[in-house]
Amino acid sequence: MKKTKKQINVHAFTPIAKPINTSIQKNSTMLLLGEIPYVNGSKTFTTKLYYLKGLRGMLRHACMDLARAYDIEVCHSSEKTELRDGTKLVSQGFHPLGACDPPCILRRIFGTFREDSRISVSADPITSISHKEYITEVPVQKVHIASENRIALSYDRIPIQDFRQSYFSGYFTFSIDATQLTDDEIKFLLESLLHIEYYGGGRSAGYGHVKILNVELLHITIERKFESENGTLKVVEEEKVTPLELDTLDDWTESISLSALTQELELMDGE
Repeated sequence: MKKTKKQINVHAFTPIAKPINTSIQKNSTMLLLGEIPYVNGSKTFTTKLYYLKGLRGMLRHACMDLARAYDIEVCHSSEKTELRDGTKLVSQGFHPLGACDPPCILRRIFGTFREDSRISVSADPITSISHKEYITEVPVQKVHIASENRIALSYDRIPIQDFRQSYFSGYFTFSIDATQLTDDEIKFLLESLLHIEYYGGGRSAGYGHVKILNVELLHITIERKFESENGTLKVVEEEKVTPLELDTLDDWTESISLSALTQELELMDGE
């Protein structure tokens, strides 16, 4: 079996981020995936793995910011226009999710509640390992993970409201499978990365600042086959990685803006 894919690897850094995955009563913690062993020298230790949730949402909001900067109307995150009390849900520059025909650039990339996304965003689990040198059986991202018991309200030094939160700090990488995107859509996605500034919760308290360091554009060919070993068929995977070539990065605006203009004219003709 052989397949090819287009992949974008994004390398970033955060001084402190709070990707809240689970809230149980007063505790807000990162989603625990389990424990795995790792080796340092001749000794074996264990470490906990955590899931980085919210990366796709972070990317989607960056794309919304980019579209707004170029006055391109795209889907909002809601299918409704307002609440029962009249509160508007869709701000200027957006339309209800899935209401565009033909589909806008955001809908073509991220889909809707009823349409599959044409990209997938993933990241290796994060873990906290104290040793500088280590070996693990599965890919992990080494960061610093900490938990804190916080007091939101107290009276006479007695906690009235207290809760527990988890954070991480360090370098991390996430990948975007862009195999189904056109070159212009990939360019749009790349420029949206320049709009990423925050990840996770706690922005008002100073958490979640993210700095995008560099981006890799890769064309990957994967070949899997069976090899017989003592009566057992072992799956062997070979991967060939080459740079993904794009002519320029700044000419996506013409095709995307033209698509938006065509959509606007079609809507005017239908009125």
